Amino acid sequence: MSIDVDIVKTFEELEEEIQKFNKLKQQQQEIDYEQIPTAVDGGALGDFNEYITTHYDKNRPIGVEAFYQIMSWQWSAFYEGIELYYENFYEESDYKTIMRVAQYLKENGYTEFSEYYAAPAVEYEEIPVEEWEEYSNGVKYRPMNYYPEEMYPILKKTEKWAEENIEMTWNFYVDVLMKNKSILLASQKENQ
Repeated sequence: MSIDVDIVKTFEELEEEIQKFNKLKQQQQEIDYEQIPTAVDGGALGDFNEYITTHYDKNRPIGVEAFYQIMSWQWSAFYEGIELYYENFYEESDYKTIMRVAQYLKENGYTEFSEYYAAPAVEYEEIPVEEWEEYSNGVKYRPMNYYPEEMYPILKKTEKWAEENIEMTWNFYVDVLMKNKSILLASQKENQ
């Protein structure tokens, strides 16, 4: 069953959320993090995520992939424990993808974000594995729950950074969606 998300309407909703957030910023010197839209709030961001899941296979343009990965990353940080993201629990956040997204972040002015986002993956990748497991499609992966306890400090540091930098993440979402607006709009036309 396909979820029918109107991407034009979703961009309109995003514009409303941007205006609402900017108005809050003008009214207050400091924004309460709960007022900033995140991956867990649904709304336009959730609709974009659903649209990407429905209309794109694994070969997404890098900007679209970056949005999708950061949404998954933020969701894990807030709800599941960020280690699930770096363990590739859902088979969507492998090391190569994380490194591509980290590079995209860096190239688009999010250097600090890139460093925190990539650090657990780099550490995790350097851990030797005695026996790899295999998905049904033949792709090999580390056994689940392999992220060792001694690596938890770097995970907790990244998770804390995610919680403390919600506004930067929001800015990234807006930036990446606006930069990829024509790609997303074109994909809706192709799928009609």
